[in-house]
Amino acid sequence: MTHHAPIEDLDALRKRVALSTTFGWLVVSGVTATLYREKGEKALNDVWTSLMSAEQTIRFRDALVKLGIENDPPAIAAAKYHYFSNSIGGLTMQFIQESPRKAWIRYMPPWGSFPGIAALAVPSSVRRTILSTWHPRNGELLGCPRLGWVATKFVAEGHPYDEGYFEEYDHELAPSERMKILPVATSPEFDPAKAPRLDPQQWPEARILKGSHNYAADYAAHAIEMVVRHFGEQTAAHLVRMAMRFLAVQYTGQLTKQVGATECSAHAAARLAAEVLAAFRNEVELVKRSDTVTDLQFRSFAPFETVATEDMRSALFAFFEMATRVISGRFTARRAFDAGSRAETWTFQDHQRWMA
Repeated sequence: MTHHAPIEDLDALRKRVALSTTFGWLVVSGVTATLYREKGEKALNDVWTSLMSAEQTIRFRDALVKLGIENDPPAIAAAKYHYFSNSIGGLTMQFIQESPRKAWIRYMPPWGSFPGIAALAVPSSVRRTILSTWHPRNGELLGCPRLGWVATKFVAEGHPYDEGYFEEYDHELAPSERMKILPVATSPEFDPAKAPRLDPQQWPEARILKGSHNYAADYAAHAIEMVVRHFGEQTAAHLVRMAMRFLAVQYTGQLTKQVGATECSAHAAARLAAEVLAAFRNEVELVKRSDTVTDLQFRSFAPFETVATEDMRSALFAFFEMATRVISGRFTARRAFDAGSRAETWTFQDHQRWMA
């Protein structure tokens, strides 16, 4: 059975993106949470600073045009950028325009990057890092040195959402003045009827879904890239391997239900891996060798091509290796990679005896 990359109908696209975004954000949260556990708060903040700076450099300017907001006043353009881009990425956002020179945004719970109870373990400094790395640079990138960012609420500090506003001042701001933290007791109410909307002709549902996929896929790859940059490939591969194992233990049950591979068989474990890889537009082939052995073959490794060294391939495979063990201790998964052809084969086997 081969998973090609056909032209998708809307229902198939919804299902594929639901899987790719789920898995992509699990990788982001798993890798960064494991980094925090193993290396501490400073390391986590350093990686998120690099990650946000890299994403901003890649995304911001082109996105202003794609979103149709490049001609808005600076404060409005900056706020709309975060409102639209994060909404496309799957976050729940709020936007309130107070004036042409001041606009609020809110990041509503739950956090996509730290699902469930994990959010309670994240130091408050991390959210301050995230909201102080990207947002204050928007004025510089918009060519408006008068634009500042003021953070007013943080979930990690006891508030119901993360919140702040962009304001264009009457004078130019020094770099140190472009970010302020000014807690407020009350702030403007969000009115959905007044919220900005993307042009439905330019942004049909299919385009929004593809944007959501790209958002999660890019963050998953770039999170690993930043860990490699800060700690080197050997340490990064160790952290990724640990994260993948933890994620498999926690989420194999959820993911097998999501892809409809709930039977207890080595072939179901192979199907889970095939569905995840295909969700990222990799062309994969499942070959059932016998009742007890199934091979999964592929060449591309999206979204991880930029980090797909042998060590990192092995580390990422640890998710599927562990997922197979979670499904049954009778099953194993092993991998073989041909560096010359870039062909990779994962073999899932039912040994018909307890292996774990």
